[in-house]
Amino acid sequence: RLARNEIFARHGYIFNSRDLRDYFSDKIWYEPSISSSDWSDSFLNKYEKKNIALIKKYEYGLKELVTYIF
Repeated sequence: RLARNEIFARHGYIFNSRDLRDYFSDKIWYEPSISSSDWSDSFLNKYEKKNIALIKKYEYGLKELVTYIF
């Protein structure tokens, strides 16, 4: 989740989720500047979009695996 959201953070996305807001606000490079209502996926390049899709695949795959095991 953090890896996926770091891509958005690097563009200045302002997180609605308190835990993400707190986590990224501790990073010296994070400069929150784009609200969720002003966000557009057009801010992302094709590599970032592919990385997000790849991370989601593993992120949700792991959740399914953990649910299956337990």
